Amino acid sequence: MKRGKIDKTDLRKLLAAASEKARCAGPVADRVGVKLEELTADSVLALDYDNFRLSPKLWFFPRSEVIASGSNGTLEATPLPEEATVLFGLRPCDAASLELLDKIFLDEAYLDPYYKARRENTTIITLACNDPDPACFCTSVGGGPGASSGADVVAFDLGSELLFEAVTEKGEAFLAEHDGLLTAPSNADDTAKEKLIADAEAKLQPVTIDGVADKLAGLFDAPVWETIGERCVGCGTCTYLCPTCHCFGLYDEEADGNVKRIRAQDACMFPLFTLEASGHNPRSTQGARARQRVMHKFSYTVSNVGETFCVGCGRCVSHCPVNIDIREILEEVGA
Repeated sequence: MKRGKIDKTDLRKLLAAASEKARCAGPVADRVGVKLEELTADSVLALDYDNFRLSPKLWFFPRSEVIASGSNGTLEATPLPEEATVLFGLRPCDAASLELLDKIFLDEAYLDPYYKARRENTTIITLACNDPDPACFCTSVGGGPGASSGADVVAFDLGSELLFEAVTEKGEAFLAEHDGLLTAPSNADDTAKEKLIADAEAKLQPVTIDGVADKLAGLFDAPVWETIGERCVGCGTCTYLCPTCHCFGLYDEEADGNVKRIRAQDACMFPLFTLEASGHNPRSTQGARARQRVMHKFSYTVSNVGETFCVGCGRCVSHCPVNIDIREILEEVGA
């Protein structure tokens, strides 16, 4: 696969060239962190960050979107998104999360055409982690600071330069299109890259994952869940920030005879999520809802699609307002 190196001072030129044919987004700092934002001529790229506050899944699975609209009892589906997009600077964990979401939204029996169109029209360029956040544990769930899963191109920050390596044919085409801005990497660059990844991996604290799915299966009625539920405030921060959570609801809104059918993200941590029309709620306590989240990621999806639905990004750890740490839960279960 094609490789190339670019001076950081020329990175804007590359993204500007790419924006002539596609919508480009990259890491931009705001007052509370760094977000993945559509780039303009005035955007200032921020390359030194742990991760985006909000998951890039929003570019493929929006918080809410109108999927059909109409009047007089007739609804027409919203046209599929066709705009070409380049997302630069995703961390490897977030790129890996998209391959997990593919198993849900690209399932042949329940294919999501809106998600599919966005995935097909998007080129993913990840930026390997040199300094992972203390809450990260990607290597424990099959990832790594320089992993390529879900990426079309992986970029490595060598200091004053970025080293690009194509992963897919789409990534190969992207680098070939901008070959004039790239130079050939040297053996010293490869050595530097390997050292950066090794140093980043050494900073990660491993979490026990092996055998967790089987152990969880026998802990459905364990008191640990209600203990966790006593602390949980049910805010849904963990689910909305998670790059692999994918629950949603469908709602029809009517105004002056015009109807919109809206798909909106939802969260299993909310009391109303499983409230039935009869008034019965099978997950009536916050402990039961906390159990559902952990079971879903580390047991149910393992049985259903053969994958743990956690990429170790650490968002739920860093942003939980009551400091519930899923790593501690997994260690307790795995003990």
